[in-house]
Amino acid sequence: MINNIVIVGRLTKDPKIFEKEGNKRATFCVAVTRNYKDKDQNPICDYLFCKAFGKMASNIEQYVNQGSLVGITGQMQSRKYEKEGQTHFVSEINIETIKFMSPRNKQENNISFEPFPIEEIPDTHVSFNEINLKENDLYEPV
Repeated sequence: MINNIVIVGRLTKDPKIFEKEGNKRATFCVAVTRNYKDKDQNPICDYLFCKAFGKMASNIEQYVNQGSLVGITGQMQSRKYEKEGQTHFVSEINIETIKFMSPRNKQENNISFEPFPIEEIPDTHVSFNEINLKENDLYEPV
């Protein structure tokens, strides 16, 4: 089965860092803007929870904070846990790689940000009947 996810977005809050027996874990939420707007022309975002471990968690602690732009690849994982008699389900990205796309240190990164502008895609539907293709334009046998 394939379980790969690639996102680019901004942290909604500073990452939370946990350390147990010398092993670090970082958790945070990334806002990813969709390619379309709602009926009032406001951008729509998805909020995706992410986690990283070890050296990657240390780098996240050092280089990112709220508003940082990051590129992430990883796998979506689901889990459940019990709290006060209630079963809760969580989906989060287990990070495999992360690219820091904002300035190098937290002091340089205290920028305010707006969601990315979304370009309107013109409605230019072209049917295949309107395109003049020759048979060998699509495929040339070897």
